Amino acid sequence: MKKLFLLLFVLGAGLTAQAQPSDNSGQDWAESNAQFTDLYSLATEISKKTDKVIANGNVISIVKENGTTSFQRKRDTSVPVEFYDFILLTSTGRRIPLNKGQTEKVIEKFQNVLNKVKESLDKDNTKAIDDILNTL
Repeated sequence: MKKLFLLLFVLGAGLTAQAQPSDNSGQDWAESNAQFTDLYSLATEISKKTDKVIANGNVISIVKENGTTSFQRKRDTSVPVEFYDFILLTSTGRRIPLNKGQTEKVIEKFQNVLNKVKESLDKDNTKAIDDILNTL
């Protein structure tokens, strides 16, 4: 009986260890999700003042003279926990799924561009805004 209990205990512990992320990646992705939420709020605020930034349905788009670059957060329904995939979309139709490092870079880039646009909007400098967005 002790051997059976020990066997069940070891099997249960093994299954529990497999179900949890080993490198805190779930926590890292939760951080990216929170950053995207903040970024989306900023984009929504800016989109009320200019048509060069669009925030709609978990997609943030920046309209440039040579096309649109969008950053999408999409819920992954294949896993039982709340988890999101992040995708970069181009005006040529490319969908680029992002890994953790790439997601951080895109969030940082969009954050920098949107902050510059917000500063320029406060000064009502349309030419400067177009220049900033076109360098994305």
